[in-house]
Amino acid sequence: MKSKILTILAVGLFIIACSSPAKEPKKNSGWKPEMDQPSELASIMRELHDEAKQRKSTLEKGELAEANSQLIFQMITAEPTEPHMVGPAFEPHAQAFIASYGQLNIATDVATQIDAHNNLVKSCVACHMNFCQGPIPRIEKLYIH
Repeated sequence: MKSKILTILAVGLFIIACSSPAKEPKKNSGWKPEMDQPSELASIMRELHDEAKQRKSTLEKGELAEANSQLIFQMITAEPTEPHMVGPAFEPHAQAFIASYGQLNIATDVATQIDAHNNLVKSCVACHMNFCQGPIPRIEKLYIH
């Protein structure tokens, strides 16, 4: 008798569970996960990268590009993502970058500015070889061949 009642009860629960309407999935409430914010130095480098992409495009069209970012001077004192990412060799690399950047402004023809642009990219890669290798493939795409 007990097994008959348990069987009926189990069948009844099965029928109820299978016949209940499916719940609608919850709609996105607009919540977005909080992402780590880039450091001051990373933000500057991303902006300089965007500028370099634009400059590459302009130079590839055979036009002189404008280079007047004031961000380059903030690189030396900007807060890095991790403190170890800036060491004694960082400032000389940053100074070399600033010098290469200056060459962009004094170039009077496209070929000379392309050389200055490629030297600037080379200085970025050289620094990143010492401190943060992750972006190197992305930086190397900035070369003009």
